[in-house]
Amino acid sequence: MNLDDLRYFVRVVEANSFTAAAERLGTQKSTLSRRISQLEDALGIRLLQRTTRKLHLTPDGEELYERCRPLIEDLEDARHNLSAAQPEPQGRLRITLPPELALALLDDVMASFLEQYPRIQLEVELTSRVIDLVEDGIDLAIRVGPLEDSSLIARPVASVVRGLYASPAYLAASAPLMTPADLPNHRFLGLLLRNDPLRFEGWDGSDAMMAGTPLRTNSLTFMRYMASRGFGIARLPRFYAQPLVDSGKLQAVLTGYPVPSIRINALYPSRRHLSLRTRLFLDHLFAALQRHPWTDSGLISLPG
Repeated sequence: MNLDDLRYFVRVVEANSFTAAAERLGTQKSTLSRRISQLEDALGIRLLQRTTRKLHLTPDGEELYERCRPLIEDLEDARHNLSAAQPEPQGRLRITLPPELALALLDDVMASFLEQYPRIQLEVELTSRVIDLVEDGIDLAIRVGPLEDSSLIARPVASVVRGLYASPAYLAASAPLMTPADLPNHRFLGLLLRNDPLRFEGWDGSDAMMAGTPLRTNSLTFMRYMASRGFGIARLPRFYAQPLVDSGKLQAVLTGYPVPSIRINALYPSRRHLSLRTRLFLDHLFAALQRHPWTDSGLISLPG
């Protein structure tokens, strides 16, 4: 059994296409097809079911892919590290993260990473839904807020400063808001996040505050928009609220009672098979966010 044949097999499965895999590998589609057939002959099993439109893994093919993909990644990383002819890290890195985080906070991080490592290809899926990293072939997920129990490895990379914001029109038409005790007289716009109740630092009533919540959403953009239209008070990351504060559409409230920051975590399936590309991005992300004006670097210590 040839290791290159295994590598070709893994790349064809990742691309879900012989044509796309051939373009990425810089070879011919016919060569890939022949090498996969040789691998099937050597193993005595069918790995792929080919149709005119799509490839389908057989159960044997799926098992081989799951076992071989981490090994192929490790072998390629070792080859890239040890080869003087290829000193630069290269290859594909698949990342998923929420759209607002990417567009408002991490755009410069992504750009500077690509400038530093021009031979790494980022594939970024922007979504608020929780993706199965192993099933979808994702190398790294960046998630905000409390994490549900899982087998994934979580590395804290930053904490985001948050505050409460409302439109001037809403505040002018509503009951006075001097302390958190006044919140039951107000409308609070919430995120669909579990285990993240509204709390305040330096407030005697440290339990979660009860306020009327007419709207919950998984979109910071929509919640920010509804707050700017005067529908209630929103707890927003400072970096995301600031542009509307500067334009006069939002106003910070209860500034004497700060709300706890929220943590950004990077998640990946396994420490053992963490690729060089993933390690480089994690280190770059951590370093960049420690210097970012909208994060609270004092809450996160450098990992060992």
